[in-house]
Amino acid sequence: MKLEIKSFRTKVGRRIFILFIICAILPVSAITMVSFIHVRSQLINQCDQNLRQESKSLAVSFYERLVFLRSEMRFMASNYAIYSAKGTGDEFDKFTKTIGEHFNALALFSDGKLKSIYGVIKKPLRLSPGEWRHLMSGEALLHGQVSSGPLPGIFMCIALDPESHERDVLVGEISWPYILEAAERKPPFTELCVMDRSNSMLFSSMPEFSRFPDQVLKHIFESASGQFQWRHHRDEYIASYSSIFLKPNFYYPEWIVVLSELKADVLAPMANFKLTFPFIIVFTLGLVFFLSMSLIRKSMGPIVVLKNATRKIAEGLFGHRVSIKSGDEFESLGNDFNEMSTKLKESQDLLVHAAKMSTMGQMAAGIMHEIKQPLAAIYGLLELSLIDKSEGSEREKRLKTMFKAVSRLNTILERFQSFSSRSKETMDILSLNHNVTQVHELMEHELNKKTIQCIIDMEENLPPIYGDNQGLHQVVSNLLVNAMHALEDKADDNRTIVMRTYSSEEDVYLSIEDNGCGIPKELQERIFDPFFTTKTSSKGTGLGMAIVQSILHRHGAKISVESEKGTGTNFTIAFPKFNKKEAV
Repeated sequence: MKLEIKSFRTKVGRRIFILFIICAILPVSAITMVSFIHVRSQLINQCDQNLRQESKSLAVSFYERLVFLRSEMRFMASNYAIYSAKGTGDEFDKFTKTIGEHFNALALFSDGKLKSIYGVIKKPLRLSPGEWRHLMSGEALLHGQVSSGPLPGIFMCIALDPESHERDVLVGEISWPYILEAAERKPPFTELCVMDRSNSMLFSSMPEFSRFPDQVLKHIFESASGQFQWRHHRDEYIASYSSIFLKPNFYYPEWIVVLSELKADVLAPMANFKLTFPFIIVFTLGLVFFLSMSLIRKSMGPIVVLKNATRKIAEGLFGHRVSIKSGDEFESLGNDFNEMSTKLKESQDLLVHAAKMSTMGQMAAGIMHEIKQPLAAIYGLLELSLIDKSEGSEREKRLKTMFKAVSRLNTILERFQSFSSRSKETMDILSLNHNVTQVHELMEHELNKKTIQCIIDMEENLPPIYGDNQGLHQVVSNLLVNAMHALEDKADDNRTIVMRTYSSEEDVYLSIEDNGCGIPKELQERIFDPFFTTKTSSKGTGLGMAIVQSILHRHGAKISVESEKGTGTNFTIAFPKFNKKEAV
């Protein structure tokens, strides 16, 4: 059985599909989202750790270079007198060449004036009392000045003789390229910023970036982990910083080394995941839909077959069988249904036959009376024939009369035999007028006995119908007997039953109307229920109208009732006209 989309309209189909959604899509989506969040968190944490380690490594490298420059400055200060006395020569050239690698310029600061040794220091040196005390203690001093270039001027100073009162100081302008050689080891796709405590930018690898926003700066100074995130224009960065404490050795505010990486670069490995995530969802949805269709096909197919079969049983088609080959409980249920349907068919046949016998029992008196009349005539004629030994036309006439009486008996017995036999449900082309006439002939004596006037109004050339002759006999006789019972309380001269046949463009109609006691409105909907009856137990079992409705279902016919208490009842049956498709 092919599954159609309309199967999802059923509650079971929707329940199975929703169950698959809950058991498949939701967990897959949840696992995927948790994995996405977990991987994203891991990437960010890993980036934070790497940036933290690299920023510490760069801070240490910067500090080591400053310490190395301090050693060089001390070496030059201790040998300055020797090199300056010579002024020229190979050793002096070697001395200045060494300076040129790490310092842009070198000068002697004495009596408030700068005397150039190598290169040119353009701006005068102004030291605070605290800086002088630091120098005179024998320590090196870092001194910064605002520069018009991209990098500020950073000077390293050291006293030639701390114990002397002359305060001669050797001043070197540090070469930034030498300091920034340490930055070459920074990880790719990262940005380096070096600033001091006052947010003065000493170096930045980001073009046109001069200072951090105040909120970011506040976070940097207050963060204990050294990790933070910040935004520059439309770019979002993950950053880590490390501090270089210069105050003890160089009397300079601490440097803060900030290493940043674009968040988009950090999460770049997730880009493919973002592309595959919808594919995973779509694939899962397709798989769930396929599995749902397979399960619904296997489950809903037998359910639909059984549902249609039960509807046929409800319409009176007892004996209807189903074929279910699912290999599970549905197949067993189908076999049980077939067994139930067979038993219902057998039970219905017994009930129909019992109803016929009940109707025949009510007509027994009339049957016996009809049989007695020809039997009495036969008996009398035989008696005369035995007395009269002569031969001639009179004897022959009596024999013919006896033959007619016997033929009448045979006809009566054939009618009742046909009526009482079990129906084989042989469908054939029938004349409704002929069927009504046959039933009337059977019931005629009983009608006359009860002084009931039965009017038959039949349409000439009535279109044929397709049905079971014995089943229709049962329908007409049941309705006629019910009409006779409804007239029992009527006066003898006012008992009337009208049997009428007529047709329309699509249907052939039979109506049986009486002027009896009628049926109350509240009971009219129950008259077709099994075992419901308004008669005494001796006159009915409550099965007649239920059987009538069951027989009419098999014929595709519909029955309706119009009744008013004290006025009468009219049952109308609409049979579909015969056509060749139904016969096939």
